[in-house]
Amino acid sequence: MAKVLLINSNRFKHPWPVIPFGLCYIATSLEKNGNHQVHFLDLCFSSDCEHDILKSLRNFVPDVIGISIRNIDDTGGYKVHFLLEDVKKDVIDFCKKEFLGPIVIGGPSVGISGLEMLEYFDLEYAIRGDGEAVMPEFVKRIENKQPMEGLKGLIIRRDKTIIQDYEPYRTQDLDSLPFPQPDRFINLDLYRSFGSPLHVQTKRGCAFRCSYCTYNKIEGRKYRLRNPRLVAKEIETLVNETGIRHIEFTDSIFNMPLSHTKEVLREVISKNLDLRLHTMGLSPSAVDEELIDLMKSAGFNEVDIGAESACDEVLENLAKDFKRSDVINTADLLKRKKIPVTWFIMLGALKETRETVLETLNTIGKVASKWDLVFVSTGVRVYNGAPIADEIMKNNIHCTSDNFLHPVKIEPEKISLEEIHSIAVEFSFRHPNFYFYEKEHIIPGWLLVTANYLLKAFHSHQPVWRLLILLKRTERLLGITLIRRWMYVLKMRSFDKNNRITNGFSLIIHK
Repeated sequence: MAKVLLINSNRFKHPWPVIPFGLCYIATSLEKNGNHQVHFLDLCFSSDCEHDILKSLRNFVPDVIGISIRNIDDTGGYKVHFLLEDVKKDVIDFCKKEFLGPIVIGGPSVGISGLEMLEYFDLEYAIRGDGEAVMPEFVKRIENKQPMEGLKGLIIRRDKTIIQDYEPYRTQDLDSLPFPQPDRFINLDLYRSFGSPLHVQTKRGCAFRCSYCTYNKIEGRKYRLRNPRLVAKEIETLVNETGIRHIEFTDSIFNMPLSHTKEVLREVISKNLDLRLHTMGLSPSAVDEELIDLMKSAGFNEVDIGAESACDEVLENLAKDFKRSDVINTADLLKRKKIPVTWFIMLGALKETRETVLETLNTIGKVASKWDLVFVSTGVRVYNGAPIADEIMKNNIHCTSDNFLHPVKIEPEKISLEEIHSIAVEFSFRHPNFYFYEKEHIIPGWLLVTANYLLKAFHSHQPVWRLLILLKRTERLLGITLIRRWMYVLKMRSFDKNNRITNGFSLIIHK
């Protein structure tokens, strides 16, 4: 029996702290499928990572360390925060210094750039794909001193050379995986104070080919569907074990295939669990009244929609499978059914112009409820494996020195990112429900905790972010918004316009 230390390295808390469910799945799988002893170190709320890591190393004395890395960067805005730098400094380097045994990294970001991350961290092993299936075998081979060569899903780097670079391993029978047990491994009370939801997947994989997206690189291009009854059973088990009724479906696109989604909802409804449900991805291409009625009956009190744009030309450029009319119809239906929405808008695609930016902002500003939250990001972050990365490499093979590990973004042909951002900021001064998905607009943790506490005190099922909109509306009434607007105008007047790039296909590379 090997001793495995699992470390959640994610400390990014925007828009709220994310419960490390992927690592909980792996911890459960290690115990049940390998009979290994697991110690779980969650660094999300750590004020001293080195102290907490050292304490775990001394008290537990592991044979293997597995480190989950969720994000490469914050993905939002044209001022990108490269999160791997923090992971390297706060976690990886110290583990390498204090632990001489094998260290393996995994997580969504490794599915995108695992090879490059091994180079960046100077490590030997990385697991791509479904870690629940690969990690027990990895630990077994460590325990039995067997060679790692040939293990599916594993990247191996020795003597600064990649000697094995396998594709992600994907479990075909998701129903065979054990349910996670987060309450056994982490302090859920910390996440509960922020209103963080529990996570459930109804499937893995994504059949869409959005130009900027890497979901199908991480999970595959074909849907691997779970049995709807097992999905409902997992939710019931999580609720009974944790007492938390706030559940988020983390599928890449929740409502595809539509028939499977509806069957999942019917099974959840049959459990009668009084849930607060949320989904991170609802595609406007597959929304009908029956779906929304089922979502309402199941307990949905909010949904996320990654529309990205409300202009047909830009949507086509992003390889979306829906049009502006679908966005409008979906917004109208959700508004009539009184389900709150968080909209995600991404301005700055290659074909973006001033006119398309204004069309998107004006459309969403009109069709979204004034109490719906609209997250706006400026610029398209290009990741390894995304279709747009291949297109860019054809035009400029020297645009990246590390295969898009560090942030590489496109600059539209006919408008600069600075001008796009300026238009969006001006728009937000008139629309209190518009927020920016970038470092300067991260919501303070204390405010999230306070808002969540107030909602609980009043037994409200409203999304916590509606209190943020209320705060901005209050600022507008008090004249604070006007002051901020004038401060922004003064700042923009001092901006050096000569630094803008406005013509032709170009790249901005931030390192």
